[in-house]
Amino acid sequence: MAGIIVTPAAENDLTDIWLFIAEDNPQTADRVFESAQMIFDSLLEQPKIGKIFESKRKKLKGIHFFPIVKYPKYIVYYREIRNGIEVVRVLHSRMLREGRLES
Repeated sequence: MAGIIVTPAAENDLTDIWLFIAEDNPQTADRVFESAQMIFDSLLEQPKIGKIFESKRKKLKGIHFFPIVKYPKYIVYYREIRNGIEVVRVLHSRMLREGRLES
């Protein structure tokens, strides 16, 4: 069973998000991280709840996106894989997506 696979880029995103928020409020940083983990679990159970990311780039085919519900400015980009999901990136809504999704 594949379960949830978090790419190194997505792990780095989560670390960067935590560090940025923790500068002002470590407790909130912890809550954002925990909320992200809960969303990953929800996406594993219901992978089709996210919207399809529209792109003409082949590498981005099949990517979905869904906000971290309690912190909707942070968006989880993922794709369905056999028996699970692959979390590709976790980005702030203001970040340019296509270039970051391909890295």
